[in-house]
Amino acid sequence: MSLRPIKLDIYRTAIPMRSFEHAAAGRDLAEAIVVRLELSDGSIGWGETLPRKYVTGETLETVPDDIERMFLGKPADERGESADAPALKPAAACALDLAWADAAARSEGKSLGGPIPPGVRVSGVLGSADPVRTAKRLQLMRWFGLRDFKLKLGFGDETDVENLCIVQKRIGKSIQTGKCTLRVDVNGGWSAEETPERVAALKQFGVCVVEQPVYCQAEELVELARKCDLPLMADESLLRLEDARILLQEPRRVWWNIRISKNGGLSPAIRFCALAEEHTVPYTVGCMVGESGILSAAQRRLLSTAVSPKFVEGNYGKFLLTDDLTSKSLRFGFAGRLKSLKGPGLGVEVDDKKIARYGTLIKSV
Repeated sequence: MSLRPIKLDIYRTAIPMRSFEHAAAGRDLAEAIVVRLELSDGSIGWGETLPRKYVTGETLETVPDDIERMFLGKPADERGESADAPALKPAAACALDLAWADAAARSEGKSLGGPIPPGVRVSGVLGSADPVRTAKRLQLMRWFGLRDFKLKLGFGDETDVENLCIVQKRIGKSIQTGKCTLRVDVNGGWSAEETPERVAALKQFGVCVVEQPVYCQAEELVELARKCDLPLMADESLLRLEDARILLQEPRRVWWNIRISKNGGLSPAIRFCALAEEHTVPYTVGCMVGESGILSAAQRRLLSTAVSPKFVEGNYGKFLLTDDLTSKSLRFGFAGRLKSLKGPGLGVEVDDKKIARYGTLIKSV
C-alpha cells in the first residue's frame, strides 16, 4: 500500500535568541513556521522554514496559507500566479519537502544521509554595531578553533572599517598564510554604482569574496561581478534553478550561498550543490539565522551528500538560541566540526513539550 499524507499541523514558533545583528535586520527572536506531517501508516515527519520578505518575498503570515495550498494540491494559478508554485514559494515548499522526506524515510526505517566528510568546518559569523563586541566574539571563536570567518557589514562606514581593522589585527597574518579566511556580507547595503570601488577597498583586508552587496536579480549580479576586483557571492540573487543557470555565466566571479530554507528544501538544495560542483562554482552551504535543530539536521544531511563546499554556516544551536525544538540541540563542535547523524529520517527527535512552549498551532489540514 502506497503511503499517503493524511494530516498536516502548521505551527508558528518563536524562540528567544542571544541576539544577532546585520544590515538587513537585528533579531532577538527566532521566528519560524514548523510543520508536523502524518502519513497513512502513522509515520511522523517534521519540517521547518524561516521566511524572510527581503529574501524570497514570503513572510510568517503568508507561508502557512501557501503550505496548506501545496499540501492540498491546489494549483498556484488559482491565485493568479504561475503554476510553478514550489519555485515561486521556496520557503513554503521547504517546510513540506523536509516533513515529507523525514516521514517517508522514517516509515522505511532509513536515514536521509550518510557520514559528513571530515574536512567540513563551520564558519564563525562576526559583526556588530559595537566593535568591542566584535573583538570579543572573534577572540572566543579563535579559542574555539574556528578558522573561517564571515564579517557582516552595513553598520555605517566608520563602524565597518573599525570592525575590519579589528579582524585584520587579530587574524591578518593567518589570512595571509592561508590558515584563516575572511569574507564579508553586505546584505544588499550598497548601490550598484558604488560597489566596484568599495569591493576594491576590501582587498587590503584579505577579503576573498563579497556576499550580496546589492539586492538585485541574477543577471544584474553577473554584470556587477564583471566590474569587481573580488568575486561576489549570490544569496538573495540565488533562489531558483533558473537563477543558478544565469549565474553560471561567471562561475568563478560569482560564488553561491545555498540555503535549504530559501532554496525550497533539502531535495532542491542537493540539486544546487550538485550543479555548483559540476561547474566548479565555489559555494557556501548556509542557513537562515535562528534555525532550530530541525533545519540544522537537514543541513547535516545535505552536507553528507555535498562533495566540496568552500564554506559552511549553520548548526549554531544554543550558541544563538536560548533553547531548541529538538530533544538535543545541534551545534558544531571544536574547530567547527560536525558529527554525522544516526537514526531514521532527519535524525533528530522533536520535543512536543517545546513545540507547545514556543509554538502556536495555526491550522490543521
